[in-house]
Amino acid sequence: MKRRLTREGSEKTSHDIEALDRTISDLGSELDCATQIIVVKDNNLERLNKEKEKLQPAYNQVKQRMRQIGATLGRERV
Repeated sequence: MKRRLTREGSEKTSHDIEALDRTISDLGSELDCATQIIVVKDNNLERLNKEKEKLQPAYNQVKQRMRQIGATLGRERV
């Protein structure tokens, strides 16, 4: 088994180094996957935000109309 000294002076076997390389590679793959998920979620949020912007004027009109009706009903009760 090959051995080499690290900066700290302790020995690392080639098996240890290969295991670390695999771990680093796995972490890189996980990071790539997480990045893809973030991009998809960001795109979804952008799409939903555009839909919300389209609906906002209608929502504001309905809200204003409800207030008018509420005010009218409040005056009639007096």
